[in-house]
Amino acid sequence: MADSLARETLRQSPDDIDALEILFLCQQARNDRPNAEATLRRVIMLAPGRQWPRSDLARLLLAGGRRPEAEHVLRAALAVDESHAEAHAMLGALLSEREILVPGAHHLHRAIALAGRHPQLLANLGRNLMRQGKLGEAEPLLQDAIAAAPDMLAPLVHLAELAEQRDEFDRAASLLDRAETIARREGRDVTAQRAHLLSRTRQWRAGLALLDAVADLSGTPLLLRARLRDRAARYDEAWCDAVQAKAQLAQARGHVYAAEAVARDFETLAALAARLSELTPAPTRNDVAQPIFILGFPRSGTTMTEQVLASHSRIRAGGELPFVAELPTLIQGWTGLPFPAALEQLKDDAGIVTRIRDFYLAQAEAYGLLAEGADFFTDKMPLNEVYLPLLRLACPAAPLIAVQRDPRDILVSAMQHDMTHGLHCTYRLEDAARHLASVSDLTERYLSAGIAPYAFRYESFIADQKVETARLMGFIGLPPEPAQTAFHQSRRHAPTPSYAQVREPLHNRAVGRWRNYTGQLAPVAPLLDRPIARGGY
Repeated sequence: MADSLARETLRQSPDDIDALEILFLCQQARNDRPNAEATLRRVIMLAPGRQWPRSDLARLLLAGGRRPEAEHVLRAALAVDESHAEAHAMLGALLSEREILVPGAHHLHRAIALAGRHPQLLANLGRNLMRQGKLGEAEPLLQDAIAAAPDMLAPLVHLAELAEQRDEFDRAASLLDRAETIARREGRDVTAQRAHLLSRTRQWRAGLALLDAVADLSGTPLLLRARLRDRAARYDEAWCDAVQAKAQLAQARGHVYAAEAVARDFETLAALAARLSELTPAPTRNDVAQPIFILGFPRSGTTMTEQVLASHSRIRAGGELPFVAELPTLIQGWTGLPFPAALEQLKDDAGIVTRIRDFYLAQAEAYGLLAEGADFFTDKMPLNEVYLPLLRLACPAAPLIAVQRDPRDILVSAMQHDMTHGLHCTYRLEDAARHLASVSDLTERYLSAGIAPYAFRYESFIADQKVETARLMGFIGLPPEPAQTAFHQSRRHAPTPSYAQVREPLHNRAVGRWRNYTGQLAPVAPLLDRPIARGGY
């Protein structure tokens, strides 16, 4: 009836917003997504200042798995009305899910300021800040969300995770007990969270038993089981779990590694490095802390290296900063040319290099990394080494540290963890090996062009921590401090998958772990020949 009345009204008044809203609600009720989307887009065209159609369109797109389009709609909504609380809330949640954490937190803060301290907003912001490693800021938000909505599952689960990250295992278990009661009422469970908690304790085998009992594990819990089966020396099963989990995650996220495009881009970047001596670097800003770029493939030891450095009183930890990854889009916008072809403009417009420097430092300042009290801050985003010519031009005084580890150990570990670094290369062993080899070849060409980062070898550090720390600090230009040899005792939380490992005393259990997977690695062995030889492995 409502549908017929709306259509009759629209026959007489095609631009009647109220009738279009009723029509949309009817189409939505019928799950007629194409027509519902068309109706919403018509309303937006007719009444661009209305908030509800953009919010509903974003929800519709998200329900259909069209996240980039939903993000575009939400950004357009905020461009029209910066006080659109729901758009801030949705965009903040969307960015947080994509691990774009600082901008995500900004939008969630704005949503709370505009709409109030709703439990879901508090839970989303608490989870975001926890992922940034800001546990002290996250905890009261999660506690407030629980107080306001005691039967809400998400904040309890997030607070249990936060307690686990602080090694408060009994508290985490108690919170999961409360969460489990709620989950059962909703037809859900917290098995994966409980298994993860147990994996951090001496009862890790009990966690494995929980996961072994689940018939249809997938995604992240399946990767956890892969790591626990590895720990239990069930290597063939561990590898099967890892391969299956990675395939599921790649399919769910639509991630594909574009090997040919990577090869073309790397060739252009190598050509830029060959002309580096012809280009003028940006002047160094001596009035601010300098970045230390910690370079390396995911799972190579970059988090450990950062913890060693950040344990020094004059070095501030930055973590995995996203600034360098934004440079291709920025340079493309500045030049009007596609990246990396846009790099050709560097020889004609020296101002681009200074703009790169200013952008990077402005972002660092927004993250609070340029505050007084430190000479350096770290940037350990994996695979920043791809852009080494740009880093050297924009930040000529920045120390460059290349973390080296046996490529076979890197691949085994990368296959057992969820990560999106490297243009989605780590979802398949073949892609990970190809990307590792390509990056190794590229950095070798950078070395030939005169860009020579300090080589910090993982295995050497494991063998002689004190000597290697002193050498590293000699390169930085600061005297080593005692806290650096006890970096595992640091109160700083490293918000990466390695956070638990870097709080353990140094050990060599991960050295040579690839030998348990020689058969599985055999198909990619030829790709690894050059990286292995260069590293002396």
